[in-house]
Amino acid sequence: MTLLMTPWFTVTLLLAAGSQTPDAGQPFKLEPGDFRWVPFTVRQTPVEVDCHFEVTGASNNVHLELLPMSDFRLFDRGREHETLAATPEARSGGFRRIIDVRGQYAVVVVNARGAPPAVVSLQLQTNVNPNGADIARTLSPQRRFTVIALSFAFFFVTVAWSGRKLILAMRSL
Repeated sequence: MTLLMTPWFTVTLLLAAGSQTPDAGQPFKLEPGDFRWVPFTVRQTPVEVDCHFEVTGASNNVHLELLPMSDFRLFDRGREHETLAATPEARSGGFRRIIDVRGQYAVVVVNARGAPPAVVSLQLQTNVNPNGADIARTLSPQRRFTVIALSFAFFFVTVAWSGRKLILAMRSL
């Protein structure tokens, strides 16, 4: 039996291939209104993306966004886009997000317009075997709003229908 066919080698190869992605925290400079992005590909799901940044300059107007590549193209053109995760503008911050769809993604570091230049250190790490307790079982804000709106609509339609039936029953007496 060759080394390539052993299960140990396959598992080791999968863990080594997905445990770390760029960057090791090498600082870079962002001008006002400028951004940098780090692309990565998700081949095996679920994948946990752990990303942190720290500003070493005077700026506190830097934020991170995690985008699918299709939304990154919209972001790059200055159009409205959807984010999978984002941080508020600050001197430091981060997020952890489980990605359960294969594809290409980008982590974007943005310095706000009108902010002073910023020197930013970014750390991005992926884990192909996230802890089961870390996997969020919640809906995105848009889906949460949709579920709540539909629930309210169903409730009010039910109340109106029941009220109408009661009023008609009371009139016939």
